[in-house]
Amino acid sequence: MAFYYVTPHTGTPLTLMNTPRTVTLSLLVAMLLAMIVLRADAKEAALVVQMGALAHATEMVEQETGGKVLEIRLADEKGDAVFEAAVAHEDAVLYMRITSLSDTVTQIAIKELPLWLTNYKMEAYMNSISRAKVSLGQAIQTAEMEARAPAIGAGLARPLSGSNAVLAYYIETLKGGKRERQAVDAKTGAWIVNPEAAYESWTPVKLLRRLAS
Repeated sequence: MAFYYVTPHTGTPLTLMNTPRTVTLSLLVAMLLAMIVLRADAKEAALVVQMGALAHATEMVEQETGGKVLEIRLADEKGDAVFEAAVAHEDAVLYMRITSLSDTVTQIAIKELPLWLTNYKMEAYMNSISRAKVSLGQAIQTAEMEARAPAIGAGLARPLSGSNAVLAYYIETLKGGKRERQAVDAKTGAWIVNPEAAYESWTPVKLLRRLAS
């Protein structure tokens, strides 16, 4: 995995060239800073997330990488604010981890994994995302309006299989410090009443986090 330390206030565009995809690091840093992570109280390190920010970040990632976001989220771990994304391409999957180390320094880790290095679960997610008719960004906006709370994570809830015929997105929202999971049909955009039934605990980001380590 390649690591880059970026000072976001220099205004100098930096471009990653060690993968077949070209990713402009300055845009990824701007995405992180615009999306999220304001520490409202230094003692509690509370995260403040803006409505619409995750949907915008999703669109930026897809536009910049030319792929489809399988999952995008703020990591659950305590400590530095961490942003992760899993992005599908036809022949590979891209894992991004962006960490805000301070107000001026951001660490970016990017790894591209060919399909033969992934496992069957990741391949199922990759095959399923092509069936989606509704974009993940649109699903995030739907969930935020329904929950009246900003999203902090979203992605394919469960890949299609012999036991699952419903392609859905999960969207995790944050309201009053409480995390809640929502679900939206990825083909119709319809609201799903029981989101837990469509959720798979081994999400794309979790799978890639292990594969990329």
